[in-house]
Amino acid sequence: MNAVLLGYGTVGKGVERLCNQVADLNLTNVFVLPQFEDLPYFTNDGERIVTDPDTDIVFECLSGTEPANTLITKALEAGKHVITSNKAVVSPNLERYVELAKRYGGSIQIEASVAGGIPFLDAILKLQRLEEIDGYEGIFNGTSNYILDQMQKEGVALKDALKEAQKRGYAEADPTNDIEGIDVFYKTNITNMLAYQTKNDAILPPLGISKIDQKDIEYAKKNKKVIRHIARSIQKGNAFASVIAPAFLDEENYLANTPSNYNAQLLFANSFDQLGYFGQGAGQLATAQAMLANALDTMEHRERKIVLNNDKKVDNSILQEDWIVRSKKDLASLLPVRQENEYFLFEKKDPTFIATVQEIDPEAMIALWK
Repeated sequence: MNAVLLGYGTVGKGVERLCNQVADLNLTNVFVLPQFEDLPYFTNDGERIVTDPDTDIVFECLSGTEPANTLITKALEAGKHVITSNKAVVSPNLERYVELAKRYGGSIQIEASVAGGIPFLDAILKLQRLEEIDGYEGIFNGTSNYILDQMQKEGVALKDALKEAQKRGYAEADPTNDIEGIDVFYKTNITNMLAYQTKNDAILPPLGISKIDQKDIEYAKKNKKVIRHIARSIQKGNAFASVIAPAFLDEENYLANTPSNYNAQLLFANSFDQLGYFGQGAGQLATAQAMLANALDTMEHRERKIVLNNDKKVDNSILQEDWIVRSKKDLASLLPVRQENEYFLFEKKDPTFIATVQEIDPEAMIALWK
């Protein structure tokens, strides 16, 4: 089969490298942005290569939504098999991509868009053939996990842990998407659609880790807890709910023991109770490996089909959790079950509790207490 590659950054170069290890897969062109030189192998004409009759597979490794969305759309309308790692473009457009693939005879595969090299979405698509997925929770961002792990183990401030993460290449020069949970928001949205086989519906904005400081780390240690940034989601009947937030986890919790820049997830269903996954959630070859695994599925005609036939809606009331809040404001009106200096513990509140607290104190540190 002939393949083309969109984007020649870290992941794109990894895809190119692994393509050379796959027999019968011929990488013919690489699309780069116009400021780069246009050569026979490297081209600025993305539309031409994704619609070329000789192209079978399109690897998409661009950042952001454009020109990624336009080129993915053109490729699917031309009946191509599209494999993408771009969560920012998949999150708002997956429903439409699935319909285009069905209409024009191609396919859309997105394993690398969530959890990098961990076959998490593949597990969901496999397991749900027998039964519904009840929910999941996990660490989906290596940058925030590295920062929190360093704060916990080394006693450093968030800004210093961030600088080290940037030095090691774990964090971008602008780390906003990682620190504020936007990256995890995209991944949670994608996972919800696949796990619940549902069309898109708006989940609540994420809580990031920017409000966490050393006093929170010490409070966690005092209570035999470890702070991690997680996404948690459940479905019940025709509804689902998700929350993305820091979490004070018991020391023995599976996710609490995820070190450095690693990712980890748990899936929940009736027959197996829970299944755990652990590994590199990003990185050149880990992500490229997930994309090439999708390509091999295409070449061997055994792709796992994405089905979004349900129309489930978000109902935050089904997700009742305990919360810890650090605030200098008076939160007595919200009826905490316990107060210790600036820390307030609340029980059985759904995720809309976040906005309630933020109305009183926009600077409050808010986290799950598990």
